[in-house]
Amino acid sequence: MKATKRMAVDLTVRALVFLIVAIPVVGRENTNFDETLLQERWNKNVQAMFVFGDSVLDAGTNNYFASLLKANMKPYGEAYFGKPTGRFTNGRTYADFFAERLGLNSPEPYLKRERTWHILKGVNYASGGSGVLETTNEEKKVISFPHQILQFNQTRISITQTLGSDKAAQLLFSQSLFLISIGGNDLIRYLSPTSPPFDIFLKNLTTEIEKSVGQLYEAGGRKFMFLSLGPVGCIPAVLVNVGSTDGTCYEPANALAKAYNTLLEQMVLQRFPKIFPDIKAIVGKPYETLAGLVANGKESGFTGGLNACCGYGLYNAQVQCGLPPSLITNPPYNVCEDVHTYLFWDHFHPTERVYAIVAKMFWNGGLDIVAPMNLKTLAKL
Repeated sequence: MKATKRMAVDLTVRALVFLIVAIPVVGRENTNFDETLLQERWNKNVQAMFVFGDSVLDAGTNNYFASLLKANMKPYGEAYFGKPTGRFTNGRTYADFFAERLGLNSPEPYLKRERTWHILKGVNYASGGSGVLETTNEEKKVISFPHQILQFNQTRISITQTLGSDKAAQLLFSQSLFLISIGGNDLIRYLSPTSPPFDIFLKNLTTEIEKSVGQLYEAGGRKFMFLSLGPVGCIPAVLVNVGSTDGTCYEPANALAKAYNTLLEQMVLQRFPKIFPDIKAIVGKPYETLAGLVANGKESGFTGGLNACCGYGLYNAQVQCGLPPSLITNPPYNVCEDVHTYLFWDHFHPTERVYAIVAKMFWNGGLDIVAPMNLKTLAKL
């Protein structure tokens, strides 16, 4: 009897320690932690953040395998981290700013071997260059959105083993934010002349997104934030690819982005609540804000136009920022004198300043920028 009481006390103490420092109890992976205790002790808002998508959210995933798309060289990351981290910008991304607002450490890549964090606080699966479709940039060796979901399923198994029950894991996921930004690379690839009809293409994207979200929902996920696309036709690399030289955005690509955004919003805000009971999903809509910065950026100090801060050639986008001269036939890349005056950091991606501006609007902005509520409100639910 005394031994039983000691074991019960030991379990309670270990559970409390686990909740405070968020580390697994060594040798107790199969212990069934008391779900009532978890509910009482855990903050009811956002306990963790699980991140999926492309280079907009990638925290360094592509560093850990033989991808042809990397940002692990200088001067990436130096504005904030002081070194390259694998983020495709000069500093932080949306995921970093959201984590700060939520009081979390920014989740590190799933593939990182020597982890200085714990999966109970979240994981970043986003892979630069990835798409909704498996075929998008597969030749460049990226991790597609469907494969990121497979990685999450492995995380789910690990979390279930750590917490001791599927019910406890579902509780954690229900108190987590699932952040998803995907589709831009699919759309850019669609600009090729061999693409299928646009309605079929969009149907393929939305079908795959719904299927993937269904798996996250089944695991327990209830709080979702989707980021729709910005003005893709203003990206420096896209302008180079279509042969634009007049310093204006490529409107056919922007029209495709708007069509995708409309369908994404309809799916998330109208369809998902019907097929996924209790889901709380919001859509961050950066298009108008970013288009406004392109059109009227000088009023906010953005004088770099559609040029990248770091790169070389037309729009400073014909050579990737940071690429060693030995790997290219063009001269070495150059870096602008004042990155704060640029919307684009490299040939594809915004600067940290742009991410910060839009992230703040997603956090506490109105329905024109994030619907049907902002992230601050979602986090309180």
